[in-house]
Amino acid sequence: MGSVEVENDIDKCGCDNDNNNDNDNRLFGKEKDVKSDDDVENDFKPTTVLIMLGSMHFDSACSADTLSLKIENPEEVLTVLEEACNQIRPNSLKKVHILIKSSSISTLFDESILTAFHDGLLPGMDGVLMVHVLPVSTVMAEDMAVQPGDVDSIRMSLVLTSFFLESEEEQDGSWVLTARKSKPTQHEVEEEVQNERQDLDNKQQV
Repeated sequence: MGSVEVENDIDKCGCDNDNNNDNDNRLFGKEKDVKSDDDVENDFKPTTVLIMLGSMHFDSACSADTLSLKIENPEEVLTVLEEACNQIRPNSLKKVHILIKSSSISTLFDESILTAFHDGLLPGMDGVLMVHVLPVSTVMAEDMAVQPGDVDSIRMSLVLTSFFLESEEEQDGSWVLTARKSKPTQHEVEEEVQNERQDLDNKQQV
């Protein structure tokens, strides 16, 4: 995925890394005042997830297929992820972007953010997860560029959560890690089918 495509995904939600906003809405991607909760549940089918960790500006005017999340405090992680997962179907996401400043990794980056979207991401080349680690200051990006060692914990978390780390690269002072979900083996597919049949049988018996 090229940097232009990534910027387009991010621009859909009007992210401005150098501005703060007191908007309390941490979950965007739909116009809440237009449709009822039932309509949103049925109609909203995101294929892209954009997660901002830390103080970054959000414009709630997002596209119909993009779910945008904002997490500024560790205490918000569980609530925001639970709301988001309720709107994501298995193997339905083409792209997941996670943006975080290098100074916030130790306090805001959590493995649960990766595991929350693992099932939703399409396997193989059809789906991609990208972690964009931004410098502390974009104005001084050249002098304060993110270093490979700054993302050690993220790199390890990707491996521990069963993602395949495809590549890493420096982009204008930021460090971008690109990962994918492995395709299931034939045995895993058959096991999943068997589990679904078992669940169906159990429901019918009840």
